[in-house]
Amino acid sequence: MAPSIHMHFLLFSAILLCSSVLVQSQVPKNATFQFINQGDFSEYIVEYDANHRIVRTEEDTFFNYPFRLCFYNTTPNAFILALRAGIPNDEDLMRWVWDANRNDPVRENATLTFGRNGNLVLADVDGRVVWQTNTANKGVTGISLQPNGNLVLQDKNGRFVWQSFDYPADTLLVGQSLKLNGGRKQLVSRTSDVNGRDGPYSIVIDKKGFTMYLKTAGKSLQYGGWGGEGLLNVSFDAVPEDQSITSYELTLAFGEQQQPTTPTRHLLQSRPVGNSRGIILKKLNYNATYSLFRLESDGNIKVFTYYTNTSYLKWDQTYAFFGDDVRECGLPSKCGSFGFCDKRMCIACPSPNGLLGWSESCKPPAAPSCKTGSAAPKYYKIAGVQHFSSPYDEGQGPMKVADCRDKCSKDCKCAGFFYREESSKCFSVPVLGTLIKDANTSHVGYIKY
Repeated sequence: MAPSIHMHFLLFSAILLCSSVLVQSQVPKNATFQFINQGDFSEYIVEYDANHRIVRTEEDTFFNYPFRLCFYNTTPNAFILALRAGIPNDEDLMRWVWDANRNDPVRENATLTFGRNGNLVLADVDGRVVWQTNTANKGVTGISLQPNGNLVLQDKNGRFVWQSFDYPADTLLVGQSLKLNGGRKQLVSRTSDVNGRDGPYSIVIDKKGFTMYLKTAGKSLQYGGWGGEGLLNVSFDAVPEDQSITSYELTLAFGEQQQPTTPTRHLLQSRPVGNSRGIILKKLNYNATYSLFRLESDGNIKVFTYYTNTSYLKWDQTYAFFGDDVRECGLPSKCGSFGFCDKRMCIACPSPNGLLGWSESCKPPAAPSCKTGSAAPKYYKIAGVQHFSSPYDEGQGPMKVADCRDKCSKDCKCAGFFYREESSKCFSVPVLGTLIKDANTSHVGYIKY
């Protein structure tokens, strides 16, 4: 009997110990909350011409200058839980720097709940769980908004169990990273200012480096980025220049497994930045601690910096990938759905009748029928042209131009092809977008119609 009593005693002690640990790890009752998405909207101006409500509880305002937790909507009754940057008396629009549920908006009277078990849960008005931190019973004891804009759930020792910095949407704040393994490895654009769902543009850590893609017709077309072999992570930062307190460098720091050996075709190359490799995006003569790196809905990458030493118009666009580093004509959306671009200007609308005057109504020709028995597609030629993706893809071949044409004609998703006569390389595309004027007239395009 003694061994049995002894075993029961040990089991009982273990249960008591686990219960004690669990109780000690709970969120204090006065730190729990349930916020209902209802009431008046804030009157101040924010990005995307959105309506928004401030999340505020009896214990916490979820504000840490200049960041605040809010709900916002750009279409009726479709709300996103988000972090706002900027304060009302800036006399400038405030910007959205993190979204929790942009692909699954909630309605009026949705609830945001932080319970004793340490899980932060966003549920729609019908009770459906839309988003959560998945931190139930993981030792969370509190929630806070950090000075750098990082929303965190921490344990009793202050360790972060969950943080918004691990789940960026289209924006990186200073000190935030993307990771190839064990984290988010890409930023994805919004569809538009009005539509916050994932759009077609992304910037991704991959084998080429930190690479920009447009996804269309099931295919990803590269249109920019930075090269770097063995890239493991990318961090956005603002660092004082030479220990200065007034001059800052906006940087992308690349955490690499190995040093780059072969430059990736036409990608901007990294160089030593501090103790690592990376890119200096811009040098500023003021404190750039509050900056954001964003993939915009038009596919461009822009950095905005919050200038605290002025009383109005505090947000300054301090960098643009297309404009500062790469010619603007390389932006796929520069001329809308179709256009011929030179020296930052959309100069023509290509057509079977030649180059016509460009306007926002310029559209690619309608795709010919792919039904069996349909007439063979036609093509019109443009000399001295590149597709926006041409600098990053040398194409297939060598092959004859007739073979390249046949390849496109047999592919219902092919909108046209680009051919380099000196190398006989063929590059077919599912979307046209902005075509770039090229001084080399042997670089030609054939548009299907």
